[in-house]
Amino acid sequence: MLPAIAPGDWLLIDPTTRHWPRPGSVVLFREPETGELALKRVVGRAGDRIPFAGGYLVLGPDEAWLAADASPAVAAAAGFGVPVDSSRFGPVPVDLLVGRPWFRYGPPGRIGRLPRPSPPAS
Repeated sequence: MLPAIAPGDWLLIDPTTRHWPRPGSVVLFREPETGELALKRVVGRAGDRIPFAGGYLVLGPDEAWLAADASPAVAAAAGFGVPVDSSRFGPVPVDLLVGRPWFRYGPPGRIGRLPRPSPPAS
C-alpha cells in the first residue's frame, strides 16, 4: 500500500466493519488465493462496473474490487514483486473482509489517523 501505508507501520483495525466501505477506503482482508492478510484500497462495490479484460465486470452483492496503491515500478523499487490485487484474483466477497485500518500508532515519526477517502467528484 505504498505510499499511504509503509512496511513497518503499526495499524489499529476496526473489526466491526461488516460491509465494504466506500471506494477510496483501505481495508484489511484475507486474500482469496492464499488466505494471507493483505491491505488494499476499495475501488468498486456491489453493482459497480469495473473495466476488465477488454470489457466490463459488474460486481455482485457483497463483492468489492480491490487495488494496490503502488505501481509496479514503486513496488519493485521497494523490493516487492508485482502488486497482487483484484486484477489477479477477481472480486472479493465480504466474508474475507477483516476490517478497516483507521490509525497508525507507530513508528513514532508516522503516528496519526489514516486519511479518510475523498468523496467522489460530482
